[in-house]
Amino acid sequence: MQARATYKSGRERHGAVVTLLDTRASRIARARLFLAVVALGCLAAAVWWRPSGWAWPVLAADALLFAVLVVVHARLDERARRASTAVRFYERGLARLDHDWDRLPTANGRPAAPDHPFASDLDVFGRASVMQVVDATETHFGQDTLAEWLAATDPGPWPGRMMDRQKAVRELADRLSFREALATAGGVLSDERPDPSQLLRWAAGTQVLAPALRVGVRWLPVATAGALATAHALGAPGETLTLMVVLAMAAGILASRSVPRTLDAVSARESTATRWRAMLAAIEGEPFAAPLLLGLQARLSTDGRRASEELAALERIIGFVDARRNELFRFFIGPLLMWDIHCAVALERWRARAGARLRGWLDAIGEVEAAAGLAAFAFEHPEFAWPEPSPTPTFEALGLAHPMIPSERRVANDVRLSAAGRALVVTGSNMSGKSTLLRAIGVNAILAFAGAPVCARSLRIGALRVATSMRVEDSLAQGVSHFYAEVRRLKRVVDLAHEPPPAPPVLFLLDEILHGTNSRERVLGASAVVRDLLAHGGLGAVSTHDLGITALGRELGGAVENVHFEEQVTGDAMTFDYALRPGIVESSNALRLMRSMGIEVVEPG
Repeated sequence: MQARATYKSGRERHGAVVTLLDTRASRIARARLFLAVVALGCLAAAVWWRPSGWAWPVLAADALLFAVLVVVHARLDERARRASTAVRFYERGLARLDHDWDRLPTANGRPAAPDHPFASDLDVFGRASVMQVVDATETHFGQDTLAEWLAATDPGPWPGRMMDRQKAVRELADRLSFREALATAGGVLSDERPDPSQLLRWAAGTQVLAPALRVGVRWLPVATAGALATAHALGAPGETLTLMVVLAMAAGILASRSVPRTLDAVSARESTATRWRAMLAAIEGEPFAAPLLLGLQARLSTDGRRASEELAALERIIGFVDARRNELFRFFIGPLLMWDIHCAVALERWRARAGARLRGWLDAIGEVEAAAGLAAFAFEHPEFAWPEPSPTPTFEALGLAHPMIPSERRVANDVRLSAAGRALVVTGSNMSGKSTLLRAIGVNAILAFAGAPVCARSLRIGALRVATSMRVEDSLAQGVSHFYAEVRRLKRVVDLAHEPPPAPPVLFLLDEILHGTNSRERVLGASAVVRDLLAHGGLGAVSTHDLGITALGRELGGAVENVHFEEQVTGDAMTFDYALRPGIVESSNALRLMRSMGIEVVEPG
């Protein structure tokens, strides 16, 4: 498989770089230790062996060489971190191919909203989820954008949104180097995804410094230096000079009390958003062709100045801000120079120039990352098909399967819902594949709307809103029975179907509908729900063990098609081929399954 071989090769290539850089860093560390010992020896010689005039020149050369090695070591460390992040990029690709959930990020384990139309039923979020198998993002906003695309309850302008995303995803699927560079730039931040909310609140703010501070920051340090120089020239006593310094420091400390919130909002220790400059630079420098990507790229340039350049300017200011982390600088040098006020003034100028555009830049990173995550999914599954839009409500798939099932165990089936007001009634034995078929329909629909390829040989799909009732849980705390919980879920599906145009029709997926009541009421209730959904333009599939519901096939003619799964029995062994067949199932395996588990069942008579 090409993707697996590419990922293994990339992991080995960057792993070798990490090993080489670690070896060089160890040698430099030993050299620095040797130079430190030499420096101590020179100091000892200068102090104890007075005639040794060679000690000071050697010490100076030693210090210079030590400083050079510090810079070289820092650069090696940065390269090693980037190479390690690249290794992680390829390892996560292999983990996605293997469905090794424990080796993949778990930050997407967000719970679905209780009233979401499909997220919980289709395993969109959490461990072993759709999100986890397509999430190659490294930032908060990349992950949030991807989650928003997958959980969208409306396909948006049709077919523009889907096709714009699809073109972007298809282009990025072939650009492994760009996706690696983007992920590496973002992944160097840390394994955790930094939250830029504090920085964004500051950038959107309008609070300005008092005019007195603006004047004071310019002239007070100059006046202090002039006064000290004059006093010294006039022979003022040391006490006077000390008092002047103390008063200047006190003035600086008092003035700085008005700006700590501003400085903390952008400090590298409080927010690492400025480190996304490399991601912006990667996006700015890539020659895109897809309209969506070109639009995002254009958003990163205003008045001839790039977003990466603006963030580089912000990063330099933050470097000055973080100088105050040194206690000596913070309590002595900083107040004398009114350092905090100078930094606050510089930040205020930056915010006035670029602050309003910061959120748009980070959102652009999020959209590119989301598209890159889906592109990785496409790269890893070249056999998957790109869905084609239909101008009418349609879901017609050849060779449809669930993408979360490994390819060696995946069984594909054709599904045809050619128009609004059409449905499949799926019957079959326990464990035969009914629920998996419904989930395959839903998961591939949301992948299609997000712009991703689908697990099928082909898919033609129209503008639809996915709505499901599959996993229903009762609640003892809320006094909600299983049946009542299911009725509430069905009510949400029906309410969606009743929404008038321009709301798209509903693609409904109902699993074991109303199985919390007796057979007679189940048939009557389920049949009424299906009739109502079809009458309001819905299309979808319903699975059931109750063959009474299959009468809809005769009652509604071509609007409802009965299909089924069945088991194969050889002696005492029972197997499933998961192949969808026309018509109604003619067997049941419930008693056989119970007996296979050691539960004796005696049939009367």
